[in-house]
Amino acid sequence: MTGGPVTFTLDVEDYTAAGHEPRAVATTREILAFLAARDVRGTFFVVGEFAEQQSGLVKEIAAGGHEVGLHSYRHAPLTETDPETFRREIGAARAYVEDLAGQAVVGYRAPTFSLVASTVWVTEVLPALGFRYSSSVLPTGSPLYGFPGRPRTPSRWPSGLLELPCPVADVGPVANPYLGGIYFRVLPWSAVRFGLAHAHPDELLWAYCHPYDFDPGEPFQKRPDLGPWKSRLQWINRRRMFDRVDRLLTRGAAPPLCERADALKI
Repeated sequence: MTGGPVTFTLDVEDYTAAGHEPRAVATTREILAFLAARDVRGTFFVVGEFAEQQSGLVKEIAAGGHEVGLHSYRHAPLTETDPETFRREIGAARAYVEDLAGQAVVGYRAPTFSLVASTVWVTEVLPALGFRYSSSVLPTGSPLYGFPGRPRTPSRWPSGLLELPCPVADVGPVANPYLGGIYFRVLPWSAVRFGLAHAHPDELLWAYCHPYDFDPGEPFQKRPDLGPWKSRLQWINRRRMFDRVDRLLTRGAAPPLCERADALKI
């Protein structure tokens, strides 16, 4: 594999099925121990509501040397909010998480990569609130949210906000993520190796995961918000995640996104 080093990022949210005991806290602690054993520091994008409920975990993340970013206040797509509500909620959430973490919160990731053409207004609001970079664009088509035509390498919005787009790989006419979530769990390792080998030299590579990706012990539930097929994808290959991330990081782990963003000369 010839791609550059990869930053580990985690979207810290609790996706436990309704009526079941929340599982994200215990799994996130497993991930923290896993990273500490390998002397790896990453970026943890925390949902504001989750931080309010689990303030101690946010402090643990920061104490482990990791960057703490914000994954919105509620885990809802940007298309479901408006600029004024977003400004109010994100400003308050950022101040709260900064106080917990004891560090500046400069990175933002939109839920489900929902920074798309209709929500570009967020790139004007974020720097006004003190954010220096976003990690919110999927620069290809997607069944959920995608922004075809956006650069696949770091770039700046007119507001000066730096965008670190989700890494994608071309397979014929189709471009897909390969370093995160369902894709990273389901794709054969040869596909991950192919994506890394064909990454553009100027791409900034990062893997994105969620606590549930590492939780094979969660009983399977057919979720009404996903349907039977997507529900199955949500559970498949969770048992392999720690091994897969270990394999990815042993080839070269990059520092948190904030440090890499600050080092960019664009």
